[in-house]
Order: sequence, then structure tokens, then C-alpha cells
Amino acid sequence: MAFLAPVIASASASTLIGTGLAVASAYASIKQGNLRKKGFDASARYKELEGRIEAVKAKEQGIKALKATQIAMANVNATSYAGGLEPNLSGSVNTFINNNILNPGFSDYFTAKDNASLALSSAKAQADDLRQAGREAKNQGVISALGTLSMASLNLSGIGGPGVTSQGTGFGTRSYIT
Repeated sequence: MAFLAPVIASASASTLIGTGLAVASAYASIKQGNLRKKGFDASARYKELEGRIEAVKAKEQGIKALKATQIAMANVNATSYAGGLEPNLSGSVNTFINNNILNPGFSDYFTAKDNASLALSSAKAQADDLRQAGREAKNQGVISALGTLSMASLNLSGIGGPGVTSQGTGFGTRSYIT
């Protein structure tokens, strides 16, 4: 820090104020990047929660499909018994149950199961995208801060050095340190 003493001593008040404001601006850029990252992370957690909710809803649909299948099979069995048929022995009743009740019921169940899996994977992908956006926002804040500080550093480095004057025009121009 001792190396800054001559620069600070030879700097004008407005240059020092400008440098102080540049440091404050750099700090604010980093802080803003961190806050944006936290916001993206919160959105990612919410997106994952939404995915789990959708998965539970899809599982409930699958359970409803199985229950409806069970009720339909019970109705066919009761009707068969009432008509004097043995549903487990009669081929036509078994074929009817398989083709018209079990196959669509299982199809609905597995579709609901696939929907649950898709809801979870889609939510995870969206959450990952949001987290990546948060990391990029944080990095952008740091990059902005570094740019601000480098400009302030350039302004300070121009203070206190020897002046340069030019004489002549075109190819005959010569610069002298005064």
C-alpha cells in the first residue's frame, strides 16, 4: 500500500473522488452479480419443486387409472356371475377383460408413469439452466467490477509522471519528455 502514497499525494481531489466512486461501483457490481445468482438459484429450487408437484399429480392419475381398471373388472366379473358365466373359465369374458379393460388401463397407468418421469427430468433441466444463468450473472458482476477498477487504475497511473510534448507535424514529429 505504500506504493500508492506518492500517487495519492499528487492526485487531485476530483481524481481521488472518482477513484473512490469507481471502487464503490466495482463493489456494487460484484454485489449485484451475487444477488442475481441468489435469485436464479431460488428460481431453480422453485422449478424443481414444481416438477415434483407435477410428478405427484401424474402418479395420482396413474393410480386413478388402475382403480378405474379394477372397478371395471369387478363390474364385468359381477355381470358375468349374474349371467351364469364363470369369468375365470370363460374365454370370451377373459378376452373382453384383457382387450377392453386391462390393456387400456395399463396403457393409461404407464403413460402417467412416463409423464411423472418427464416432469421430473424437465424440471431438473430447467433448474440446471437457471443455476447456470446465476453463475454467469455472478461472473458478469466480477468482470464488470474488474473493468471499472482497471479504468480507475489507468486514470491514477496517468498522475504524477513527466509530461510529454510534441513538436512538428507528420513524419517529422518528435516527442520530448519535459
